[in-house]
Amino acid sequence: MSRGARKFGWIAALTALSAVALALAWPRVPSAQPLAVRVGYPTALHGEVAKVLGKTDIGKAHGIAVQAAFFQYGPPQIEALVSKSLDVAFTSLVPTATYLSKQPGAVTVIAAVGESGHGLVVPADSPARSLADLRGKTIAVAFGTDSQVDLLAALREAGLDPAADVTVVNVPPNAQPAALEQRQADAVLLRQPQLLKFSQKGARVIQRWPHHLWAIARTEFLAEHPGLRERLAAAIQEAALFVAANPQRTAEWFAEDLRLDPSLVQQISAENPLYAAGKQLSVAVSPELRAFADRRAQELVDFGLTKRRAEFVY
Repeated sequence: MSRGARKFGWIAALTALSAVALALAWPRVPSAQPLAVRVGYPTALHGEVAKVLGKTDIGKAHGIAVQAAFFQYGPPQIEALVSKSLDVAFTSLVPTATYLSKQPGAVTVIAAVGESGHGLVVPADSPARSLADLRGKTIAVAFGTDSQVDLLAALREAGLDPAADVTVVNVPPNAQPAALEQRQADAVLLRQPQLLKFSQKGARVIQRWPHHLWAIARTEFLAEHPGLRERLAAAIQEAALFVAANPQRTAEWFAEDLRLDPSLVQQISAENPLYAAGKQLSVAVSPELRAFADRRAQELVDFGLTKRRAEFVY
């Protein structure tokens, strides 16, 4: 080999080594492929936010490709989280607490998504005017939900024993309208938007409660993807702003799942204080909500619905 050839070979080798060293030292560019995130949402009002994430590119702007799936209410979503067929669930306090009481630390609360409402409803011709008037009667409510705990707490405050003075039966949200119309129960605890729908049809609301809403994610999934929690919260906040700015369009999207008139959905959505906050909207979990969640976790133990008091992870 000639002296020139040997010199060229050394230069080529040094150039290759320099290229390798530069590649190792240079910060890696994140993958342009968004992370697939499977999101579950229910009939409650924050389902509108999840629907927006599934219908728009808001998630992709935060490196997330949302695959949204509709559920009737919280407990089935928790089952999907347990089986790892969901990564994120738009749910509420009681389903979360029930899961955490059995699997501490399994899910993390990532965003607060305002509140809706639920109420105890009786037919227009019912003689019942208060909870006390339901002694000896049958009340339908979805078990494993915030509605159930609100009902049990209210019965106790009214001096009624939920186990002896009334008959409480488990009826999932999608079957509750029929339970009311067909007189399968003397009173039914409905959540929005069915609460408003039946109120407009003449049914009387004996008592109402706020329904606090939030989003949770599998803690293991968050740990596998550093920074994902912050990106999810940012995407949820942007989607909530989208709902606030586009109430008619988002009501139409969500009404498809609920099989209701979009105007009804839009009317109850306007009641969510989250959307009313405008540009000051925030999905951060407030100290007040955390305190209420702790009280709710203790109520679950007091009513014998969980054996262990849940500790929420934020």
